[in-house]
Amino acid sequence: MLNNHPFVFFLKKGFFFPKKKISFFPCTAIFLFLIALMHVSTSLCSELADTPWPMFRHDLQHTGLSPFKGIRNPIIKWTFQTEGAVTSSPCIGKDGTIYFGSQDKKFYAVTREGKLKWVFQTQGEVESSPAIRKDGTILFGSWDGNLYALNADGSLLWNYKAPGGIISSPAIAPDGTIYFGCWDRKLHAITSDGTLKWTQRTADHIVSSPAIAQDGMIYFGSEDYYLFAMKPDGNAAWSFGTRYIMDASPLIRPNGDICVGSEDAKFYVFQPDGQTKWTYNTLYDIDSSAAIDTEGNLYVGAGDNNLYAFTSDGKLKWIFTAKSSMRSSPVVTSDGVIYCASGDKKIYALDQNGNLKWSLTTGDSIESSPCIDEDGTIYIGSNDGKLYAIGEEKTAK
Repeated sequence: MLNNHPFVFFLKKGFFFPKKKISFFPCTAIFLFLIALMHVSTSLCSELADTPWPMFRHDLQHTGLSPFKGIRNPIIKWTFQTEGAVTSSPCIGKDGTIYFGSQDKKFYAVTREGKLKWVFQTQGEVESSPAIRKDGTILFGSWDGNLYALNADGSLLWNYKAPGGIISSPAIAPDGTIYFGCWDRKLHAITSDGTLKWTQRTADHIVSSPAIAQDGMIYFGSEDYYLFAMKPDGNAAWSFGTRYIMDASPLIRPNGDICVGSEDAKFYVFQPDGQTKWTYNTLYDIDSSAAIDTEGNLYVGAGDNNLYAFTSDGKLKWIFTAKSSMRSSPVVTSDGVIYCASGDKKIYALDQNGNLKWSLTTGDSIESSPCIDEDGTIYIGSNDGKLYAIGEEKTAK
């Protein structure tokens, strides 16, 4: 389903196209370039399931960009109640099943109608968000120190035991390698069947979820204040130290830039070689991961209750202020609607100018990040223990 890949949307929107007329030869060159880019993008996600939202932040680059349009007249279609806060961000399987974890130590599979398919019991809270392989295997971590691989029917395929809790969400590389951070202060790289390949030690816990660039580089933050760039063979390429904890997960732009916030109240954009391109000072810490739209604009939430919108070159476009901190990460639809959630119990829909389109209230603060289904339905967890399905209200004909 190549048309649903976010990088194809950059091409459709003219992100790479010149404004003026060009001759036959450049046209041929551009056509070949686009074919090559589409091949790279497809190969890059070759082990990831082809679904509307197969992993945390939608894709390996953590764009938070959906290939589907937003909803205009929202209604809560249903809620599914668990016995603990739902801080895990949901994802969507091949058949439309919604997968997510809860702090009640369970992992859930729920139908698009909100009915329980199955539940898997772990021995620790599940805050890690799942990722789905193209063979249907569901991967997620737990505070019990296990990365679990489940079959589509909820049975255990295998588990990898780490010496610390796993809050980080796994990323599945094109060669099948699975990367995730751990409370044991290491990034783990394991094979598709759960065998350790290598680890990278940091000086503190890793909550940040790794992102994978088109060239295979792996980027992640650590509570030791550093952003790390790792090669697929386990060798470190570079690291950058901020002044405080980095729990946010990086976003990788189509040009290779790495965008990430830190609890030092700064949003950073780095070149692939680790050089700082630009920064922006917020008023408080950043735990939210950023999202990017089809025009290259960036969106990130902060602990100062604000959602910030930047142009691709770092100019502040606008600020939207909620009534509490934004630890949840924003997402963007193909038609430019931005969804964000806050500790004030609300999920907001904004237009590209930062104007409020609508908002809905849940029963408690929100740390989970939204995912978007092919019909525009939004799935998001709340600390009230519920998964919410927000869809388009049907109007009478």
